[in-house]
Order: sequence, then C-alpha cells, then structure tokens
Amino acid sequence: MAEQQEGSQAKRPRTEGKTRVIAVVPARGGSVSIPLKNIKDLAGRPLIDWCIRAALDSGIFTDVYVSTDHDGIAQVAEASGAKVHRRAAETATSTASTESAMVDFVKAHPDFDVLCLIQATSPLTTPAHFQEALALYEKVGADSLVTAVRAHRFLWSVDPATGEASAKNYVPEKRPRRQDWEGELIENGAFYFTDKGLFDRTECRLGGKKVLYEMPEHTLVELDSMVDWEIMQSLVEEHGHKPPGAVMKKPAGATS
Repeated sequence: MAEQQEGSQAKRPRTEGKTRVIAVVPARGGSVSIPLKNIKDLAGRPLIDWCIRAALDSGIFTDVYVSTDHDGIAQVAEASGAKVHRRAAETATSTASTESAMVDFVKAHPDFDVLCLIQATSPLTTPAHFQEALALYEKVGADSLVTAVRAHRFLWSVDPATGEASAKNYVPEKRPRRQDWEGELIENGAFYFTDKGLFDRTECRLGGKKVLYEMPEHTLVELDSMVDWEIMQSLVEEHGHKPPGAVMKKPAGATS
C-alpha cells in the first residue's frame, strides 16, 4: 500500500541502462544497549549477516556496503559478502544521526541513482521485500520510500500537568472492531530508498514524493534490548531469510 506526497522536484537523470541502486548498512562498534550487537550471534549467524545476505540475494543492488568504524564488524561484513566503507569517527558516536553517516558514505560513493539505507536491527527483511519495494518505488515514480507495518493498536497520551489520559486515534465511545478498522501504519525502520538528487539537496532519507511499502506485522520488532533479542531468536527461525549453506542454530542453543 502506498502513500504519496506531491511537490517533488526533478529527479537526477538516470545512468544509461538499469537504475543503479546501492545499499548501505550503518553498523558502528559502540552500541550501548547491547555491546557489539551488530555481530552478536542470532540463531547461529551474526546479526548483520541476516540483512546483508537478504540484500545480496535480492539481486536489485549494484553494491551492498557496510559503513563501520570497527575492525571486527568490517571482517564479518566482508565474510558475509558486503563491501566495507570506513566511516568517519564523528559519524559513529552515540549522538551522531544516521543521516550524518549517510552523508559521509555518499561523499565517498557518489555513483548511484538510488540509495537504500538498511537497518541491521531488522533481520526479518527478506529478498522479496527489497524486490517488491523497489518495484513499487519505480512504478509510482517516487523520490523516497519508507517501510511500515499495519498495527491495530489504540494510542493514548497523558497530560503531564494534570495526569489526564486521552485517546489519540479513536473515540472510546465508538470503539471500533478490528475488522471495521484499517489500523495504523507504523514505520518499522527496516529500510529506505532515496533518490540521489533528493539526498544531495536535503541530506535526508525521506522527502519529495514519498511511497510506503507495507511489510508483515512480525517485522515490527527491532533489536534494541535483550528482551527484543529473545523474541527475535524465534522469529528469525520462522521468518528470516536462510540462504543455502547458512549455518543455523535453534534459539535455545544460541550463544552470546
């Protein structure tokens, strides 16, 4: 399902032949919540291997890079089949934005038509997700793409001054049934597409004419805590991309 926004500017002229789409996976070594989580074992494979192998096996990318400041992550990335970009130290701090890492990467690798930002903390992305998203992006003629999951959740807010709670996305007196409500589309952070011309102008992953690629509900889980990790162990066994020859372990036997 797509959501579009008007007002996009003229796109950068495409190179001759096939659109050149490159992918980058930001993976700094200073993860706070889970130390070195990008290469931590998840069901028998380093976390970052899951998204790298899915990206490579999708066949839509000219190159797949990992942008990192850490030797160990670089070694794992190369073993998984990715190329490595050595990111600037100032883009790998706990306060640096993902956009700053993208700018650093684009300055070193400017030869592309579309940039795909992939999050290593979303290991449930499959080759088909990349393929379908790019097809949608090109069909609509979008400048950028965001991935999202449809969730049937009622959202609330609390006034900090009074403590009073209020519903944000429904009327309690007219509480809808699930089958009568389309739910909310929640950004899941799996990956993004950005036209080069747009990124050069804005240095932002989203803008211009936007399109939304809807992913399965199980892909809403991200790896930001050890609780997430335990949940993900089982999910990747059932839903993760398993390329031929991949060594897998059952969740109960996974090591740190």
